[in-house]
Amino acid sequence: MSKVILLVFLSIGCTTIHYQSNETIPVLWGSQKKLADETKVILGKKDFYLWGLYPKSQSVFLDDEFKKVGFQKVNKTVIEEFQTALDKIKEYATLGMYIPKRYKLIGHGKKVD
Repeated sequence: MSKVILLVFLSIGCTTIHYQSNETIPVLWGSQKKLADETKVILGKKDFYLWGLYPKSQSVFLDDEFKKVGFQKVNKTVIEEFQTALDKIKEYATLGMYIPKRYKLIGHGKKVD
């Protein structure tokens, strides 16, 4: 019974990643065929501690991330959050004191010339 309680406790996390924009470049959710020259996939990771209580939330600025890869406009943006098997092992091994969360950003856009 104690193993079940421990598993439930470790499965409950308070991690939150906010995806937002600084409005430095246009980030569109719909499809704009004129803008789609190239597709980029950006991988990132945010770390949480103390069962996800610290920090309360983390932010990812979509426009800043796509600007780093040279985009001047982005459309058809897709966001995925996930954990690898190694991330889960680290979370369980530390009893939730360390929780790595990964994200994948997929954007179709126009690169700066």
